[in-house]
Amino acid sequence: MKKFKGRMSALALCLLAASCQNPVTPSLPLDDLLAAPLVVEINGRQFTLETFIWRDFMPGDNSGGSSLMAAVYLTAVDGQHFPDEIDSNRIWVINGENVWEATFQGESRPRSSTHLYQLEKVANGGPRWDVGDQVEVVVRVTAWSAGTRLLRATKQVINATY
Repeated sequence: MKKFKGRMSALALCLLAASCQNPVTPSLPLDDLLAAPLVVEINGRQFTLETFIWRDFMPGDNSGGSSLMAAVYLTAVDGQHFPDEIDSNRIWVINGENVWEATFQGESRPRSSTHLYQLEKVANGGPRWDVGDQVEVVVRVTAWSAGTRLLRATKQVINATY
């Protein structure tokens, strides 16, 4: 009986740890996230969201594939330099009723010398959702002079890298 209780305790701890890394209940209502616009206007300029969502299947420690990772690109539609006053600090990736919510761990400002109109943000440590699933991606955009907004990219496919 003690052996069974020990296994049950270990299972409960694993489930608790997994739920902390991949919360099921987002900090904002799901309906609000799904209602986020595909374009936001800040200080007379329009911005959209591009994404690359993936799991890494390179040989090594990740047998069965890595956890979900997301690179998002806030894009100035006019192609001009991305403004310093605009940032993003939160991401929600929505797969049906399941939501992965995270803060960004990395940033490139600008994305590269050929992408001066984009801000790149990166999050990792998500769930192991199936490659090929279509997800909605929402980010919180912040601007010094304009507060916060939600911005969404729809029907984004989870990719695999090898």
